Amino acid sequence: MVRRRLLYAGDAADSLVMNTQAAAFWRGARESIGAPIAVIAANYVGLGAFASATAVSVWAIVVSTFTIWALPGQLVMVDMWMVGAPWVAVLLAVMLTNVRFLPMSITIMPVLRDPAHPRWRYYVTAHFIAMTSWVVCMPRLQQMPSVERISYFIGFSLTCIVVGAVFGALGFYAAGSIPPAVQLGLIFLTPINFFVLLAGEVRERMGALALGCGALAGPLFHLLTPEWSVILAGVIGGTLAFWINKFWGARRE
Repeated sequence: MVRRRLLYAGDAADSLVMNTQAAAFWRGARESIGAPIAVIAANYVGLGAFASATAVSVWAIVVSTFTIWALPGQLVMVDMWMVGAPWVAVLLAVMLTNVRFLPMSITIMPVLRDPAHPRWRYYVTAHFIAMTSWVVCMPRLQQMPSVERISYFIGFSLTCIVVGAVFGALGFYAAGSIPPAVQLGLIFLTPINFFVLLAGEVRERMGALALGCGALAGPLFHLLTPEWSVILAGVIGGTLAFWINKFWGARRE
């Protein structure tokens, strides 16, 4: 009898956790609707229109949205496909482009961790990490129970992916009515949106310094060496922000 009651209590607890996670998933999906979805839709209309002028099929755009889930990586894929690069080169280029998600993964995984989740779920969740979901979800995740965080994050990100795939296909078929300059403008909404979102979420001195140093270093290094400007601006601008923050803190003490 006691064992049966324990099993029943365990099943009830598991059921409660599942219901809580399902509710968090749908809340994440709902809260993605708005500015994040609008920017992603515009980006992928531009990507689809750009790809239509190449040998890339609409299915490649749709499938790569689910498998790569990174607009810069997909742009690299389309560009290298257009010039006839071998598949190995395309794969390596896309992988190197997406290395930038490593710092995001390192910072968000401790926030997502909860004893209720099996280890494999973290590997699945890592696939959904992108600039928009990382910036928008990080502050929200820290304000909710840990058991809900992965479900919320996947609900938010999966909705963004589905919208990206749908609007990528729409852009592909509507390419004839979109001027080339507008296509490129839609694609480059992503870095602008990322900067605005980061600026809006800055709550600490270190974040403000990092944004300021990066914004100044980017154009300067682009003038010196356009090919390496992003890497150099990130490394040197971030390092400079770190030391300024450290020196500032030491002076105040």
